[in-house]
Amino acid sequence: MTKEDFIHLVRDELDLPLGIDDLDADFDRVVSWDSMHMIRLVGAVERQTGRRVPVGKLLADRSLSAIYERISEAA
Repeated sequence: MTKEDFIHLVRDELDLPLGIDDLDADFDRVVSWDSMHMIRLVGAVERQTGRRVPVGKLLADRSLSAIYERISEAA
């Protein structure tokens, strides 16, 4: 999954107005981000990739870029 694919997945699944520049932003700066978005994102990524996502590790991440990197490492 490319970064562009990932941001499209986030935008489509979570219905958030995000762009590629939002990948590196801290969650405090991402529009309307909350813990339910994380749960929905994990489900969407697992459906898209067919792989389990290490949710416990993702909880410590503070940006979509960090989540993308973890997901890419697990692939």
